[in-house]
Amino acid sequence: MKTLILVNSKYGSAEKCAKLIMKDLEGKVDIINLKNKECKEIDSYDTVIIGGSVYAGRMGEEIKKIIENNKESLCRKNVGLFICCKEEGEKAQEFMKANIPQWLIERAFIKEHLGHEINLEKMNFLERFLLKSIFKVKESYSMIDYDALKRLIEKINRMDVVNG
Repeated sequence: MKTLILVNSKYGSAEKCAKLIMKDLEGKVDIINLKNKECKEIDSYDTVIIGGSVYAGRMGEEIKKIIENNKESLCRKNVGLFICCKEEGEKAQEFMKANIPQWLIERAFIKEHLGHEINLEKMNFLERFLLKSIFKVKESYSMIDYDALKRLIEKINRMDVVNG
């Protein structure tokens, strides 16, 4: 099985999750960070995992564009979704619904919230200032949900047919 992980990661947490997923998946796996590289081809993959980080309630426009431009192809694939954000539970699901089209959410075989990280070192002065003053973040930290990662990986590895 060939898997493509399309990720939109500005500060690295979603890309870190994508790499952790890739490490334990069976078969051929490719990752494209849409912030750095354009995705030209998804038709040769059986499974497409789409994920990204949420900042101020929004995922990057690259995620929306790739979904819009590949709707037909995505309808023929196993599609999984993940988000990384500070919010949890129902609020995290609301962010997914606000950023990913309903048709894709409904047909996705898995939808996971993978936690979040704050990487102050990767932020500019203004971003660090806002996090420190508004959210009282004093240092970088990681709250990646490894149980959710494991669920996602196991579900993908159990799949052996398209749309299964």
